[in-house]
Amino acid sequence: MMKKNALTAVVAALVCLLLAACGGSERKELNRLLLEVADRDEVIDAGEWEQIVEFLDGQKAHFKDFYKDGQLDVEEVKDYIEDFFEGRRPPKEIDIQAGRKTLGVSFYLERSGSMVPYDAAGGDGSFKAAIVGMLNKLPSAGDDNRIYVVNSEINAYPKGFSQFISDPNIFEATKGIGDASSTDFAAIFQQLLDKTGPDELSILVTDMIYSTKQMVGVNPQKVFAEAQGMTNAVFKTQVKEKGLLVVKMQGSYNGPYYPYNAAGGQQYSGRRPYYIVVVGSNQNIARLTRDDSYVPFSRFSELRGYEDMYLFETDDVYKPYYSLLLDHEQIRGRFRPVHGQGDQIRDIEDVEADRNSGDLRLALAVDLSGMLIDEQYLLDTENYRVESDDPLTIKEIRPIDQKEVSPAERKHLGKATHLFILESQGIKHRQDVEIKLMNRLPDWVEASSTDDDTNVGGPGFATTTFGLKYLLQGIYDSYRKHSKGDPYYFELELEMKP
Repeated sequence: MMKKNALTAVVAALVCLLLAACGGSERKELNRLLLEVADRDEVIDAGEWEQIVEFLDGQKAHFKDFYKDGQLDVEEVKDYIEDFFEGRRPPKEIDIQAGRKTLGVSFYLERSGSMVPYDAAGGDGSFKAAIVGMLNKLPSAGDDNRIYVVNSEINAYPKGFSQFISDPNIFEATKGIGDASSTDFAAIFQQLLDKTGPDELSILVTDMIYSTKQMVGVNPQKVFAEAQGMTNAVFKTQVKEKGLLVVKMQGSYNGPYYPYNAAGGQQYSGRRPYYIVVVGSNQNIARLTRDDSYVPFSRFSELRGYEDMYLFETDDVYKPYYSLLLDHEQIRGRFRPVHGQGDQIRDIEDVEADRNSGDLRLALAVDLSGMLIDEQYLLDTENYRVESDDPLTIKEIRPIDQKEVSPAERKHLGKATHLFILESQGIKHRQDVEIKLMNRLPDWVEASSTDDDTNVGGPGFATTTFGLKYLLQGIYDSYRKHSKGDPYYFELELEMKP
């Protein structure tokens, strides 16, 4: 099995043992507290951090190495916690949320001719409701939040966040800023990548329609090639450190629409897609669904008009809890857990197929919560790749009904939300098994893209965006180049011995 650096884990374990020996019962009590607050969910939130600090402050005489000039050395405590869990089996990475800065936010609103009708007086208000609802769920970062109006150029919005949110018509309030006849996506995406720092998020609201000033009479395939090449070039350098989330929304549209090959607009009243793009470091993208202060913001599926989402990232942004169950009605065959794993079972031995059915069936509990991945994508077994010496398949993925969980099962469930039923004809020799959720452009991207937007009365006009798949394919290609093989969201590693 591919594991984290084995030497590091051994050293960390020895450090923890030495520290525990030096600290006596108080050190052991601290370790018990750490297991209580973080062993199952692998998170130490603000409240749990306060528990740890309160315990240490009450035992200062026994934890002098954690204090400098009478003040708690936060980094020293964090290092101890990381070493402690690194030395356990299996080793764990703990998300310590205490002491983090509130992320500054740069909000970019595309103000092009085909964006203004989303907030027209004759519409249903869903566009404004979604945008305001999303921004209101962000924790306050004070003056660190900024607003930009983007089209042919990028301009700072002269008023603040609160004024922007309270404006009855956000496009009327931004009238006259920049040239609305075209959108410079190269400059916009470049700024999203270059200007999003380690303590920042950038959010762009756009219709994702690639448009330049010289498109009339141009072959659309030339336009698409240009769009794909542009995004591929812009994203090729920084994608290793940054994730990008694209959320497809649907809103009412009432006003002129400007097809790619027309000099003027055509009146349209109906539904139209638009997109919310969120850019942040890989750590901050993962933080959105794990930090309690950002979880409300991360629930994009609850926004009015939500349809789909897709997260671009290189590899391993998520590290879910998972464990094999030892008792479940779906299990067939025999096996036993390798000694010393605790409640989280990932390695098994003496594996035998069932005598009656002739096959092996395992129940793997996995936590699929807290991911910026659409639920339909998460539950599709076709999106997973299983790598093993003996053929092993995912028969099904089903949600866990907590009401039906037996006491024997609960011991190993942890915070798992779903069961993966694994099936094989048998395990013939010791082998590592890797289960990866692959990161592929989802089907909705193709379904949401059109090569011809000149017929505003056509059947697909309300659900498609001109050239969308080419724009997103260029971004995807950049991420793929920086992945180790094919991109994937997470990896589950098991070891099996006959």
